[in-house]
Amino acid sequence: MELRYLAAALLAAGFSTAHADVTVSTTTTGRAIINVSGEGTAAIKGTRMRSDATLGGRASSLVIDIDGRRFIDIDDKKKSATITPLASISEELDKVSAGSMSASLHKTSQTKQVAGYSCTVHDVNVTLPFSPTGHAGDGMDLTMVLAGTVCLSTDAPGLKDYQAYYRAAADSGFIFGDPRNVKSPTGAAQAKAYAELTRKMSEAGMALESHVTISASGAGPMAGIMGKLAAGDITTTVTKIEIGDVAAERFDVPAGYKVKTAK
Repeated sequence: MELRYLAAALLAAGFSTAHADVTVSTTTTGRAIINVSGEGTAAIKGTRMRSDATLGGRASSLVIDIDGRRFIDIDDKKKSATITPLASISEELDKVSAGSMSASLHKTSQTKQVAGYSCTVHDVNVTLPFSPTGHAGDGMDLTMVLAGTVCLSTDAPGLKDYQAYYRAAADSGFIFGDPRNVKSPTGAAQAKAYAELTRKMSEAGMALESHVTISASGAGPMAGIMGKLAAGDITTTVTKIEIGDVAAERFDVPAGYKVKTAK
Protein backbone atom coordinates (compact mmCIF):
# COMPACT_ATOMS: atom_id res chain seq x y z
CA MET A 1 0.00 0.00 0.00
CA GLU A 2 1.42 3.39 -0.96
CA LEU A 3 0.79 5.33 2.25
CA ARG A 4 0.89 8.83 0.81
CA TYR A 5 -2.15 9.65 2.90
CA LEU A 6 -0.93 8.10 6.11
CA ALA A 7 -1.08 11.46 7.86
CA ALA A 8 -4.78 11.70 7.17
CA ALA A 9 -5.48 8.22 8.40
CA LEU A 10 -3.68 8.88 11.69
CA LEU A 11 -5.37 12.21 12.41
CA ALA A 12 -7.74 12.83 15.26
CA ALA A 13 -9.46 15.71 17.02
CA GLY A 14 -10.85 16.38 20.46
CA PHE A 15 -13.99 16.85 22.55
CA SER A 16 -16.78 19.03 21.18
CA THR A 17 -20.54 18.99 21.63
CA ALA A 18 -21.28 20.81 18.38
CA HIS A 19 -20.51 19.71 14.85
CA ALA A 20 -17.48 21.45 13.36
CA ASP A 21 -15.16 21.09 10.41
CA VAL A 22 -11.71 19.92 11.48
CA THR A 23 -8.37 20.55 9.74
CA VAL A 24 -5.23 18.82 11.00
CA SER A 25 -1.64 19.39 9.91
CA THR A 26 1.01 16.67 10.23
CA THR A 27 4.58 15.74 9.49
CA THR A 28 5.51 12.21 8.42
CA THR A 29 8.86 10.43 8.18
CA GLY A 30 9.71 6.95 6.95
CA ARG A 31 9.11 4.49 4.15
CA ALA A 32 6.30 2.16 3.05
CA ILE A 33 7.45 0.76 -0.31
CA ILE A 34 8.30 4.39 -1.19
CA ASN A 35 9.58 7.39 0.76
CA VAL A 36 6.57 8.91 2.55
CA SER A 37 8.40 11.68 4.41
CA GLY A 38 6.82 15.11 4.17
CA GLU A 39 3.99 17.32 5.36
CA GLY A 40 0.25 17.17 4.94
CA THR A 41 -3.15 18.44 6.01
CA ALA A 42 -6.48 16.68 6.28
CA ALA A 43 -9.87 18.38 6.45
CA ILE A 44 -13.01 16.60 7.63
CA LYS A 45 -16.43 18.00 6.81
CA GLY A 46 -19.26 15.66 7.76
CA THR A 47 -18.81 12.44 5.78
CA ARG A 48 -16.07 13.76 3.50
CA MET A 49 -12.35 14.10 4.06
CA ARG A 50 -9.76 15.80 1.87
CA SER A 51 -6.06 15.04 2.32
CA ASP A 52 -3.40 17.27 0.77
CA ALA A 53 0.19 16.09 1.13
CA THR A 54 3.68 16.48 -0.19
CA LEU A 55 5.30 13.17 0.69
CA GLY A 56 8.45 11.79 -0.84
CA GLY A 57 8.62 14.92 -3.01
CA ARG A 58 5.22 14.23 -4.58
CA ALA A 59 2.18 16.49 -4.13
CA SER A 60 -1.19 14.76 -3.96
CA SER A 61 -4.80 15.42 -3.03
CA LEU A 62 -7.36 12.76 -2.21
CA VAL A 63 -11.02 13.11 -1.25
CA ILE A 64 -12.78 10.21 0.46
CA ASP A 65 -16.52 10.72 -0.01
CA ILE A 66 -18.44 8.25 2.16
CA ASP A 67 -21.95 9.18 1.05
CA GLY A 68 -20.85 9.17 -2.59
CA ARG A 69 -19.02 5.86 -2.01
CA ARG A 70 -16.02 7.07 -3.99
CA PHE A 71 -12.43 8.30 -3.92
CA ILE A 72 -11.44 11.45 -5.85
CA ASP A 73 -7.74 11.79 -6.71
CA ILE A 74 -7.16 15.41 -7.74
CA ASP A 75 -4.12 16.39 -9.82
CA ASP A 76 -3.85 20.20 -9.81
CA LYS A 77 -0.76 20.15 -12.01
CA LYS A 78 -2.56 18.31 -14.80
CA LYS A 79 -5.95 19.85 -13.95
CA SER A 80 -7.51 16.42 -13.87
CA ALA A 81 -9.26 14.11 -11.42
CA THR A 82 -9.70 10.36 -11.19
CA ILE A 83 -12.82 9.04 -9.52
CA THR A 84 -12.65 5.49 -8.13
CA PRO A 85 -15.99 4.00 -6.99
CA LEU A 86 -15.68 2.05 -3.75
CA ALA A 87 -17.38 -0.90 -5.44
CA SER A 88 -14.51 -1.19 -7.93
CA ILE A 89 -12.02 -2.18 -5.19
CA SER A 90 -14.37 -4.00 -2.80
CA GLU A 91 -13.83 -7.34 -4.55
CA GLU A 92 -10.05 -7.05 -4.18
CA LEU A 93 -10.41 -6.29 -0.47
CA ASP A 94 -12.89 -9.11 0.09
CA LYS A 95 -10.62 -11.79 -1.37
CA VAL A 96 -7.32 -10.71 0.18
CA SER A 97 -7.52 -12.53 3.50
CA ALA A 98 -6.28 -16.11 3.85
CA GLY A 99 -7.33 -16.20 7.52
CA SER A 100 -8.82 -14.20 10.36
CA MET A 101 -7.58 -10.65 11.00
CA SER A 102 -6.90 -9.61 14.60
CA ALA A 103 -6.33 -6.14 16.06
CA SER A 104 -5.39 -5.01 19.56
CA LEU A 105 -5.01 -1.65 21.27
CA HIS A 106 -3.56 -1.51 24.81
CA LYS A 107 -3.35 1.62 26.96
CA THR A 108 -0.08 2.26 28.79
CA SER A 109 0.72 4.58 31.72
CA GLN A 110 2.84 6.90 29.56
CA THR A 111 1.45 10.34 28.67
CA LYS A 112 2.77 13.12 26.41
CA GLN A 113 2.04 16.63 25.20
CA VAL A 114 1.82 16.87 21.40
CA ALA A 115 0.71 20.00 19.48
CA GLY A 116 -0.39 21.51 22.81
CA TYR A 117 -2.68 18.63 23.80
CA SER A 118 -2.25 15.73 26.20
CA CYS A 119 -2.32 12.15 24.94
CA THR A 120 -1.80 8.65 26.30
CA VAL A 121 0.50 6.14 24.60
CA HIS A 122 -1.13 2.90 23.43
CA ASP A 123 0.52 -0.21 22.01
CA VAL A 124 -1.11 -1.30 18.74
CA ASN A 125 -0.93 -4.52 16.74
CA VAL A 126 -2.81 -5.80 13.69
CA THR A 127 -2.19 -9.17 12.01
CA LEU A 128 -3.69 -10.29 8.71
CA PRO A 129 -2.89 -13.61 6.97
CA PHE A 130 -2.87 -13.21 3.17
CA SER A 131 -1.42 -14.55 -0.05
CA PRO A 132 0.63 -12.18 -2.27
CA THR A 133 -0.57 -14.17 -5.28
CA GLY A 134 -4.21 -13.87 -4.29
CA HIS A 135 -4.52 -17.68 -4.02
CA ALA A 136 -4.41 -18.95 -0.45
CA GLY A 137 -2.75 -22.31 0.14
CA ASP A 138 -0.34 -22.13 -2.79
CA GLY A 139 2.73 -22.10 -0.57
CA MET A 140 3.09 -18.33 -0.68
CA ASP A 141 0.91 -17.43 2.30
CA LEU A 142 2.22 -14.62 4.51
CA THR A 143 1.06 -12.80 7.63
CA MET A 144 1.00 -9.00 7.48
CA VAL A 145 1.77 -7.30 10.81
CA LEU A 146 1.30 -3.64 11.68
CA ALA A 147 2.73 -2.88 15.12
CA GLY A 148 3.90 0.08 17.14
CA THR A 149 2.67 2.85 19.40
CA VAL A 150 0.14 5.64 19.07
CA CYS A 151 -0.51 8.55 21.44
CA LEU A 152 -4.27 9.07 21.68
CA SER A 153 -5.93 12.25 22.90
CA THR A 154 -9.46 12.86 24.13
CA ASP A 155 -9.16 16.59 24.84
CA ALA A 156 -8.18 18.13 21.49
CA PRO A 157 -10.88 19.97 19.50
CA GLY A 158 -13.22 18.12 17.14
CA LEU A 159 -13.13 14.56 18.48
CA LYS A 160 -16.82 13.78 18.01
CA ASP A 161 -16.75 14.80 14.34
CA TYR A 162 -13.51 12.89 13.74
CA GLN A 163 -14.90 9.75 15.34
CA ALA A 164 -18.21 10.06 13.49
CA TYR A 165 -16.35 10.26 10.16
CA TYR A 166 -14.12 7.23 10.77
CA ARG A 167 -17.01 5.20 12.20
CA ALA A 168 -19.01 5.85 9.03
CA ALA A 169 -15.98 5.05 6.87
CA ALA A 170 -15.40 1.74 8.66
CA ASP A 171 -19.07 0.79 8.41
CA SER A 172 -18.96 1.46 4.65
CA GLY A 173 -15.77 -0.55 4.03
CA PHE A 174 -13.45 2.33 3.10
CA ILE A 175 -9.65 2.29 3.16
CA PHE A 176 -7.43 5.33 3.76
CA GLY A 177 -5.00 5.60 0.87
CA ASP A 178 -4.58 5.45 -2.87
CA PRO A 179 -7.22 2.97 -4.15
CA ARG A 180 -5.01 2.02 -7.10
CA ASN A 181 -2.69 0.10 -4.78
CA VAL A 182 -5.49 -2.26 -3.77
CA LYS A 183 -5.19 -3.87 -7.22
CA SER A 184 -2.21 -5.88 -5.91
CA PRO A 185 -2.81 -8.49 -3.16
CA THR A 186 0.02 -7.08 -1.05
CA GLY A 187 -1.34 -3.55 -1.37
CA ALA A 188 -4.84 -4.76 -0.55
CA ALA A 189 -3.57 -6.56 2.55
CA GLN A 190 -1.79 -3.44 3.79
CA ALA A 191 -4.84 -1.29 3.07
CA LYS A 192 -7.21 -3.65 4.86
CA ALA A 193 -4.95 -4.03 7.90
CA TYR A 194 -4.36 -0.29 8.12
CA ALA A 195 -8.09 0.46 7.90
CA GLU A 196 -8.68 -1.86 10.85
CA LEU A 197 -5.86 -0.19 12.79
CA THR A 198 -7.37 3.24 12.09
CA ARG A 199 -10.79 2.04 13.24
CA LYS A 200 -9.38 0.77 16.54
CA MET A 201 -7.50 4.02 17.17
CA SER A 202 -10.41 6.32 16.33
CA GLU A 203 -12.67 4.50 18.79
CA ALA A 204 -10.31 5.47 21.64
CA GLY A 205 -9.29 9.02 20.63
CA MET A 206 -7.09 11.01 18.33
CA ALA A 207 -3.65 9.87 17.19
CA LEU A 208 -1.49 12.91 17.90
CA GLU A 209 1.67 10.89 17.33
CA SER A 210 2.26 7.41 15.94
CA HIS A 211 5.09 5.07 15.07
CA VAL A 212 4.07 2.01 13.07
CA THR A 213 6.19 -0.71 11.49
CA ILE A 214 4.88 -2.97 8.73
CA SER A 215 6.23 -6.46 8.20
CA ALA A 216 5.26 -9.72 6.55
CA SER A 217 6.52 -13.21 7.27
CA GLY A 218 5.80 -16.75 6.12
CA ALA A 219 7.26 -20.19 5.50
CA GLY A 220 7.02 -20.26 1.72
CA PRO A 221 10.03 -19.99 -0.64
CA MET A 222 9.28 -16.39 -1.56
CA ALA A 223 8.40 -15.25 1.96
CA GLY A 224 11.68 -13.39 2.51
CA ILE A 225 11.42 -11.46 -0.75
CA MET A 226 7.76 -10.56 -0.29
CA GLY A 227 8.39 -9.61 3.33
CA LYS A 228 10.99 -7.06 2.23
CA LEU A 229 8.61 -5.62 -0.36
CA ALA A 230 5.89 -5.18 2.25
CA ALA A 231 8.15 -3.70 4.96
CA GLY A 232 7.62 -0.17 6.22
CA ASP A 233 8.47 2.09 9.16
CA ILE A 234 6.47 5.30 9.55
CA THR A 235 6.23 8.06 12.16
CA THR A 236 3.48 10.69 11.98
CA THR A 237 3.12 13.70 14.28
CA VAL A 238 0.29 16.22 14.44
CA THR A 239 1.57 19.81 14.42
CA LYS A 240 -1.68 21.81 14.41
CA ILE A 241 -5.44 21.33 14.77
CA GLU A 242 -7.89 23.94 13.53
CA ILE A 243 -11.65 24.17 13.95
CA GLY A 244 -13.57 26.27 11.42
CA ASP A 245 -15.68 26.07 8.31
CA VAL A 246 -14.09 24.42 5.29
CA ALA A 247 -15.70 25.38 1.96
CA ALA A 248 -17.80 22.52 0.58
CA GLU A 249 -16.35 22.97 -2.90
CA ARG A 250 -12.94 21.86 -1.64
CA PHE A 251 -14.34 18.33 -1.60
CA ASP A 252 -15.53 18.47 -5.21
CA VAL A 253 -13.72 18.21 -8.53
CA PRO A 254 -12.68 21.78 -9.48
CA ALA A 255 -14.55 23.30 -12.41
CA GLY A 256 -12.90 22.71 -15.77
CA TYR A 257 -10.86 19.69 -14.66
CA LYS A 258 -10.82 16.62 -16.89
CA VAL A 259 -12.51 13.72 -15.08
CA LYS A 260 -11.73 10.02 -15.49
CA THR A 261 -13.55 7.17 -13.78
CA ALA A 262 -11.36 4.24 -12.78
CA LYS A 263 -12.65 0.67 -13.17
